[in-house]
Amino acid sequence: MKRLFYLLIIAGLFASCGGNESDQDAANNKPLDQSQALISQFKPIVSGVWVKKNYIKKLIKSKSPLAAADRATGLTTMLIDTAKLKGDSIIVAAGWNNHEGSNLTLRFQPGKNTTTIELGDDELSYKIKNGDTTLVVYHYDEKTKETSTTNYIKALNTQPANNLGYGMSYMINKGIISGIYQATDNTGKKFNAVFYDNGKVSGFPDFNTYYVENDLGNGPMSNLDELIFELNGKNQKSYAFIINKRKLDLYTTKANADSSELLLDKVAFKLVKKD
Repeated sequence: MKRLFYLLIIAGLFASCGGNESDQDAANNKPLDQSQALISQFKPIVSGVWVKKNYIKKLIKSKSPLAAADRATGLTTMLIDTAKLKGDSIIVAAGWNNHEGSNLTLRFQPGKNTTTIELGDDELSYKIKNGDTTLVVYHYDEKTKETSTTNYIKALNTQPANNLGYGMSYMINKGIISGIYQATDNTGKKFNAVFYDNGKVSGFPDFNTYYVENDLGNGPMSNLDELIFELNGKNQKSYAFIINKRKLDLYTTKANADSSELLLDKVAFKLVKKD
């Protein structure tokens, strides 16, 4: 009986050990925390400054922010700084209508399907084609019960603090203005001028920076494309511009009778792109 008792104890010990091993295996094989898996997947891809794709595409094709203003609606730019990840979330700086800013929360939690994560009240995904990455924002309309999508392309990896519109300006400058020009002023004097992607300019005696106006709304005096030198500086000077192939003409302007629109006045500078 004693031998049988010891055998039963030994058998019980083996059964107990076997049960522990089974529990440990189950623990090791349980699914990874979903947010960590999504962070690993999305974080390297979504980081950067993103701008609305169809707006930039139309602006570059037309060479006119005014002509593309109908696409400067909704979320037009956003900065996703993955270094600011806390837990499963990042606060995203968001620009709306090329006019105002706010914050959105990007959460590395699944949206309605496994290809999206949460961005404010919307959802975010991405697609990669020929090495180019596009972010896709999905918006569900509660009234129509329809889902719309908006695509975004990367402008930069990062941008200066407190300048939400920098990435948008960079893409506009690069797309329609930047380059080396042979310039002629209204006295006939010729000089070389260089416009850089980052908004710097050289060659003009009084100007070091330029800005292409892209907040065009429906307000008065916003009916012409404008290039502004030394924005918010004491030497600020604004010109209307027209681009025709390689020619960039800058015009002085004047208001119409009721100050509702700008009118072209005189040609201040004629510039021909050399590069």
